[in-house]
Formats: sequence, C-alpha cells, structure tokens
Amino acid sequence: MEFHEKRRQQFLSEKTYREALCYCKESSEYFATHPMGSGDSEMHQHVLARRTVGDDLLDSLFVQYTAGEPIDPLRIQLEQAVAAFERYGEVLWQYRNDRNEAAFDLDSIDDYCQLMQLIGLCFLLHRRDLMPRVAALQDGLDAVGERGKGNGGADWLYEEFMSFAVGPENRYEAEVLRCSKPYEGLADALSSADNEAALKDLHRYLKRWYKDLAGTGWHDSHKANEAGEQGGYYGYWAFEAGAAVLLLGIEDDSSLHQYLYYPKDLVAWARANRALSESEDGKATDRLRCEAGQPCPREGFWFTPAKADSRRRFAQGETMPAFSTDFGATIWQWDERQQ
Repeated sequence: MEFHEKRRQQFLSEKTYREALCYCKESSEYFATHPMGSGDSEMHQHVLARRTVGDDLLDSLFVQYTAGEPIDPLRIQLEQAVAAFERYGEVLWQYRNDRNEAAFDLDSIDDYCQLMQLIGLCFLLHRRDLMPRVAALQDGLDAVGERGKGNGGADWLYEEFMSFAVGPENRYEAEVLRCSKPYEGLADALSSADNEAALKDLHRYLKRWYKDLAGTGWHDSHKANEAGEQGGYYGYWAFEAGAAVLLLGIEDDSSLHQYLYYPKDLVAWARANRALSESEDGKATDRLRCEAGQPCPREGFWFTPAKADSRRRFAQGETMPAFSTDFGATIWQWDERQQ
C-alpha cells in the first residue's frame, strides 16, 4: 500500500515521516546520556534532557500511528515512553529536592494535553498496567497526606481516568477541572447519565478540541514554513476521547468518525483486542518491565534507558544488572525486536 493511502492524517508526507522518525531516535538516544545545552545549572540541563527523551519517544509513537503503521508494536513503545518519563521524574525530584513535584504541570496546557493523551493511550493500547506508574509521576510521595504536599485530587478529569484504571476506592476526591478548555466536554461525557448524552458531550469536545488547544507548542505544526518544510508535526490526536468511548461502553462511535482528531482506528483495534487487557483474573497478562536485581521474567532481548546500547539477551531467571547512575534505578524493558 502506498504511504498516502495508509496514513491516518493527510498532513503527513512520507518525507516528513522518515525525518521525524530519525530525529526522534537520534534525539532520544543522545539526551538519554547527555545534558541539554540550556538550563540554569548542570542538574537543570539533565532535567531538561530527560524530559526531552520522554517527549521524543511519545512523539515517535504519535507519528507512527499517524503514518498508518501497525498498532500492536505501539504497546511496547508506550511503556518505553513511560519509562523515560520515570527517568525524568527521578532527575526532576532530585533537582527540586521534592518528590511531590508533579512530572506533568497541570497548569500548563502543553503538559495537561500530553498527560491526557498518554492516559488515553494506556487505555486504548490495553496497557492499564502502566497507569499506576503514571500516577506515581503525578501524585507525589505524600499524595494528600497530613502535610498536604501531594497532588492527589488535584484535577477531576485526571482522577476520573485513574479511577477507571485502579478503582475509585484507590483514588482521591477532586472538585476542580484545571483545564476547562476544551476538556469540560470530555469531563461531562464521563459523568453523563447515559451514552446518548455522553456522545453529545463528545461531539462538543471534539468540535472544540483543536481550536481550544491553540496555545500548545504543536498547534499548526503541519503548516509548512517559507522553505516548504514542516516542523514538529507528529499528528493531532484526541486519544483521551477514544478512551472515553471505550470506558463508557459506547459501541457505535461512527458519528465521531467525522472528526480528524478522533482515533477511530485505535478504538476499533482496542475493541478487537480486549483479550490483551485482561486475563481470567482480570489482571494484565504481559509483564514487560523488570527492575535491576530481580530475576528475568522471560528469556529474550531486553534494554534499559539507563545505559546507551544496553540491549542484550537474558535467560529466564538471570539476575538483571544495575548500572551506576545519578538518575535513579535501572529499569529493564522487554524489546519487541526479538532477533
């Protein structure tokens, strides 16, 4: 199939796609071990670099979905992105000397949007097992403890999604929606009395989604500059809207297909692959992450963001090694390429 026939948004050219993949790969590999050129201190430069790695890996996932690539491999790439944000969190907390600092700033439209997209992908790719790790990046060490320094209950929409993942009894009460434009429509959909009303709310949400996110850094990135080149366009996707459809059990979402930003292919894939999400006991079937010092759970190739060129084969039961680093624990990830 020709590239223009399989791509999921018409703005993406094959040239831009190849360049974006190359850029994300080179940038993420470099900044995994090198500091950013800007920053008010060396530690701050490492903070910015590690955040860049997370952004790059998520952007790579976005642009592959936009290009019409197969969806199954994106499940592994999503975990790689979450692992990169965990590395960022460790450096951020050291820099701030405060483990209650949220990895995603809910008062930043860019961060809020990215967090909702990340959460949406966790549901749509059947990686709910990643949600507690995302929560650990946001909640803070104290959650809503006696000192009140944690972030539990900081945003209604975030808490609602987390409640779907881990149960409301394990989450916090929230009254504030920190980013009402455009997310009020999505919040209304998740709290609607029935799916007919929820669909109306989702229509309202998707109609406003792109326009209300005009303040983000990626907005209008599909437009070419004077040299005729695109910059920073990886795809525009309201993954969180697709997650809402899945969570609410809306079986007929065809009326939402008119919106360019609605990930209809991913919603259809999620429905067709529900078995990936749960085993008989209702828990995630795949174990794709292993901390250093623990026995390897599956024979094959693994890698860790803690060290460049770390990919190697482990036997089941073999102890996963740790690397000396100032930036947190060594976490090994299962590599989808088992050759």
